[in-house]
Amino acid sequence: MAARVTMSDVARRAGVSTKTVSNVLRGAPGASTATRRRVLEAVTALDYRLNPSASALRSGRRGSITLAIPTLQQPLYAALAQELMRAADDTTVILELTSGEAEHEQEILAGSWARRSDAAVLVPRALDPASLPAGEASASPAPLALIADSGPVGVPRVSCPLDAQAALVAAHLRSLGRIRPAVVGVASAADRWTRACVRGLRESGLRVDDDAVLRVGSPDGMLGGVEAVARLAYTGLPVDAVVCHNDALAAGAVSALRRRGVRVPLEVAVIGRGNTDAAAFATPTLTSVDLDLPAIARGALSLLSIGADATGSEGSPAPGPLEPRPVETTPALSVRGSTVDDAGAAPGRRGEPHRGQV
Repeated sequence: MAARVTMSDVARRAGVSTKTVSNVLRGAPGASTATRRRVLEAVTALDYRLNPSASALRSGRRGSITLAIPTLQQPLYAALAQELMRAADDTTVILELTSGEAEHEQEILAGSWARRSDAAVLVPRALDPASLPAGEASASPAPLALIADSGPVGVPRVSCPLDAQAALVAAHLRSLGRIRPAVVGVASAADRWTRACVRGLRESGLRVDDDAVLRVGSPDGMLGGVEAVARLAYTGLPVDAVVCHNDALAAGAVSALRRRGVRVPLEVAVIGRGNTDAAAFATPTLTSVDLDLPAIARGALSLLSIGADATGSEGSPAPGPLEPRPVETTPALSVRGSTVDDAGAAPGRRGEPHRGQV
């Protein structure tokens, strides 16, 4: 096993002191542009990874990580932030809201957070990580992990397999006798779910019309689900289920359907994603794909060598180089009132088509 690259190695290659290297990586003033360039080139050439434990000790902190997410208005992101804070234990979690802007996400990838924390977790929306060159996506001099459905080789990433999610949804709809679902996805560069869901439903034998695949530009609240139902009604397509990218969209879809006199779940079943409080406390309660957010949070921290799943002691960063490897969680389906009636039985007879009209 190759020896771990140290700050002294970087300093030697750049022809500067270790203090100068430390200052450059922390974003401290004093170094000239030429010096900063030499240090960063040395960091890249040696694939140096900042040790969060050592950095925290030098700064007198217990250690901190930045969690960069598009917004807290999305229940899925809010729940993820809560799980990450719980799993991080004594490690401070600094929230950074990117608003889903490409420039902001690019800054995170470039290490803009390094002056205020020891590591970072990015949930991209405007950027598709898989489209980025590995060098660009891993240009940060300190540990960075992605929570994303795709990414360049060599960049630490956590995800919940999309094909497995789609298979759960398809099996449930088929068990209910639903044959013609609509899919409400999102219009963002990082979205891989919409296409994977449509593909999985179609491969299972369900009919998903092209006009029944709706991408919304406001995915973080109920409004996007209301918009999707209005667009679906305009098409005139008979659908018997609506599968949504997240629970907020599903809650909006249910509300819009009921206002149009459509009985949920008797005529149209609705499925969300995330298994958040928005699903548990909706009326009716929402069937939702559980992504295992606690495992996603633990997986991200383990990739950063932080937390109980890391190789070090619980709550403290573990020494050693960051070894990029994908971490996948196992999805599950929480079945509730938006697909199954209050008596716990599927409405209608299994195998009999439901002719819901939005």
